Amino acid sequence: MKVEQAERSTQMAITTTYQPPVFMDALPIKQVEKNNQQPRWALKNSSPLTFPATSPVALVEVPISPSLLSPASTSKEGVVSALQMKFSVLLEQDLFSLPDSKLLAAIDPWMGVRYRRGGTSQQGIDCSAFTASVLSTYAGIRLPRTCSEQFQQCQKVDKGEIQIGDLLFFRTRGRSVSHVGIYLGNNKFVHASSSNGVMVSSRNEPYFSSRFVGARRVPMATVSESAFE
Repeated sequence: MKVEQAERSTQMAITTTYQPPVFMDALPIKQVEKNNQQPRWALKNSSPLTFPATSPVALVEVPISPSLLSPASTSKEGVVSALQMKFSVLLEQDLFSLPDSKLLAAIDPWMGVRYRRGGTSQQGIDCSAFTASVLSTYAGIRLPRTCSEQFQQCQKVDKGEIQIGDLLFFRTRGRSVSHVGIYLGNNKFVHASSSNGVMVSSRNEPYFSSRFVGARRVPMATVSESAFE
């Protein structure tokens, strides 16, 4: 009897179809409170934002080819994409707290690109060219070329009022501002690191917290809430 039961159990195990474990079903992302998940200067159907023409600082735009944007970077409204999953891990945030996926899509092609002082391409890029390129691709915003010029031209933000999309500035050498990154929430920012290229770091890391100078926000006119996506 025991032998028959053992044979029957073995036969059932062989004939049972194997079902691989499901990692995660697609989760709907509700577009409620979307204003809190994207920069305050991200306007819907707006013309490119620029600084006043009277500014003595030369403005440059570092474009990025649309072909560099991965197909995984775009998804239907309300569906979690591979891009969102990737940045959920990098930023240690839940899916509902992530920045606007369009901002993430502008950042993603640069991830891992090596640092090169004065560089503006996929072969190498520096911190200020990186921030200028991302904001240009994302919202048509043109920033001054250098880190110190960006610091001077953007609006000061109190430490307790820093929002996604604000620029974080650091003093990594000498007494002047010498490094910049884009704040993405949860104390994380993305930047072109001289040692590791474009990457996500925490502003709470001792190296950055001890060298933090301040945050700045791209200027924008007062607009209605309907201007935001």
